[in-house]
Amino acid sequence: MLTHYLSWHANNFGDRLNDYIFQGLKSLAFRVPVLKNLPNGTALGLGTLLNHKVLSDCTILGSGTNGEQVPGIDLNYSFVRGRLTAEKLKLPKKYAVGDTAFGVRSYFESLACKQIQEIGIIPHYQNLPVIQDDRIIRVDMPYDQFIKRVSQCKIILTEAMHGAILADCLRIPWAPVSIDSKRYPIPRFKWNDFTSVLDIVPEWGDLTAYKLHLSEKYRLDKVSNEVNERLKTALPLSQHL
Repeated sequence: MLTHYLSWHANNFGDRLNDYIFQGLKSLAFRVPVLKNLPNGTALGLGTLLNHKVLSDCTILGSGTNGEQVPGIDLNYSFVRGRLTAEKLKLPKKYAVGDTAFGVRSYFESLACKQIQEIGIIPHYQNLPVIQDDRIIRVDMPYDQFIKRVSQCKIILTEAMHGAILADCLRIPWAPVSIDSKRYPIPRFKWNDFTSVLDIVPEWGDLTAYKLHLSEKYRLDKVSNEVNERLKTALPLSQHL
């Protein structure tokens, strides 16, 4: 039985969405470099968390790897972020379902507003200090407000991976862009991992030259439904899913 979940310390949409998904479980603040001595029944959700620093048995609900290190212990895998993570962990293909965020697509849709802005720009939180633009959507705002702001845009240019996931769930064309690669290098493995389940190969650009992406609806439906079902199986008391 799951009793706890890891709550990421960074103040950004992707990681804080865990607080919505795991309502009803006790939050464990991620403030130490090594994940050890975690209570039995701890879940790992959104985040690139599956590395050599995981030293406690946990239930994995959509986490991913960085393509370099992997856990050195056996974990309870329900599903992982994508095909690249599954391959890296030597898991059967059935575990490559999708990022945890796909499981709350209906929540995203419930907050959607009328599209009134041509382009929204989502910097990674590390690059927020280096860009000034009226089109910026800050990842450090409350996650319900962030969802509404994204939904108001016709196009999303995003440096944050969960900005792309949100846009795709809302059927908004999106483009992965790099704003300052020195401050925040492009994490290609992570993006290729998430898009693998959508059969998309992401192509990066910048704020002046970019390629728009949008998954095929049947593929998104399949991914979001499967992630949602696996979350409901693991979190039977989470009525909001």
